[in-house]
This record gives sequence, C-alpha cells and structure tokens, in this order.
Amino acid sequence: MLALVVAAACSSSDGAQAPFPDPDLPLVEANPDGEPYPTDRIGGTKRSGTRPGDRMPNLTFRAYRSGRAGGLETVSLAEYFDPTQARHKVLHLQIAATWCAICSSELEATMSVVDELEARGIRFLEVIVSGATAGKGPSLAEVDAWIDRHGTTFPTGIDVAARRLGALGVNGAAMPHDILLDTRTMEILDSSVGAPVDVAKYVLEALRFVEENPPSY
Repeated sequence: MLALVVAAACSSSDGAQAPFPDPDLPLVEANPDGEPYPTDRIGGTKRSGTRPGDRMPNLTFRAYRSGRAGGLETVSLAEYFDPTQARHKVLHLQIAATWCAICSSELEATMSVVDELEARGIRFLEVIVSGATAGKGPSLAEVDAWIDRHGTTFPTGIDVAARRLGALGVNGAAMPHDILLDTRTMEILDSSVGAPVDVAKYVLEALRFVEENPPSY
C-alpha cells in the first residue's frame, strides 16, 4: 500500500540519567465525542497490500501537548480516534530516543512542514522511549531539553524503556520507529524502523490512501 523508503536507524551512547517515574495511567475509553475506542482486531501488524493492518492498542502517556507549556498531561490514542474525520485523518506516531541523531533530524524535518500537514488533517505525536542510553530512561530533563532544542509544537509523550510500546516490537535500541494510523479505525497503515527520507511524502501517501479508500473495518 505505502511505498516507503527509510534511512538507517542509529545506535546509542552512554550517559543515562535517572528515568522519569513513569506512572500507570487510567484507560481513556472513548474519544472526545464519546465514541468508544475499538477493542477488536487490536495488534501490531501493519497493512500489507489489500490485507488490513491491526488496530493500534489504545495507549496512554504522560505528555506535553504543545512544547512544554501547561506541563505534563495525560494524552491517549483514544483522542485521535475519529470515525467521521471531523478533526483527524492520519496520525503519525514518531517514536524516538534523545541519543538518536536520526530522530533529531526527523523531528527537524517534521517541524518544517507541520503547519501545512496539520491543516490537511494529519496529526503528529512523538513518544520518547529512551534517554542517552538505549533501553534506559528518558529522564524528564532529557525530554525537556529535547523539546526546547527542537521547538516542538505537537504532543510529546514519555514511555520509559518502551514499556507500553514494547508490545509492538519497539525496544529503544533501533530508532526511530514510525507508525502511521488511519484515524477512522486506528488501523496501522505502516510500522517501520528508520526515519522516512521525506517526512511530508511519507504522511501524504498515507493521507492519499485514506482519502481514496473506505475504512477497512
């Protein structure tokens, strides 16, 4: 379905700080309209040709919503579930580590096109799963510095040592990891290790698929 080209993933260095005390969070069961998040076909398999992908698990993170303004809040994937496309069409989940130079480059590329793409119904959520050392952290200080360095304007979540995303094969050692979701169904359109060569092209291809095809479920 999606012809994707990704750059190589990068490897980590030493120097971890104490990790963020990542709490368990209550499940957010419905989207802002009160529509329950789907509970069938949940998994981590991406779309392949005409075979639909699984629905993304309804994960919840402690996150900054826009830069660091307002402090940490609870952000759930249920917020992006939008069967009528009233607000969202595609969600690009960028999974990153602060040690990863390619993650940094991908975020910089995203920030250069984010306004244009969000105007078309594409949403972005970055989740930091590691600090200075793969599989460890991140600390809150590392996340804060990462956001300040890049001027991030979309939500940035924290998933220490990928304890939530690990069920989808994310381990913090091979970064970045990109996931594209059809927000009508939360179907996984793509899940790949390595940054897209062209972020805008990557997400616009998913948008084209969503606009040209009915929901898979």
